[in-house]
Amino acid sequence: MLDEFNESWLTYWNSYVELQNQLYDSARAAREVSWLAATDDAKLSQINRMQRELYATMPRRVDYMPLGSISRDLDSAPSRFRELEAALTAEKAKCASLVAAVDLLLEHIGRMKLEFQAGKN
Repeated sequence: MLDEFNESWLTYWNSYVELQNQLYDSARAAREVSWLAATDDAKLSQINRMQRELYATMPRRVDYMPLGSISRDLDSAPSRFRELEAALTAEKAKCASLVAAVDLLLEHIGRMKLEFQAGKN
């Protein structure tokens, strides 16, 4: 059973890393599109400042607890299971929120593309 859990944990970890990398790529692309809203240097400066503030709040790397500090006390297993379930449940809810945010961005991109094309004609 623990081997199966470890395999699923590694699958989760790989997915997490891929998602994190994709989020940074899409954030970079969204940043570039938002610069299109800059009508002058002052507006560009404002957008850059807001984006720097946003990026400063973003986590850079996952916290990693070295194996040496992990306790193998089996009496604490039930509380660890609860902590993991709570963390994964919260993460799942945040993923649903991310999906909604992505859908909203895709909707706005579609509208912006149409307006951009209309403006070029």
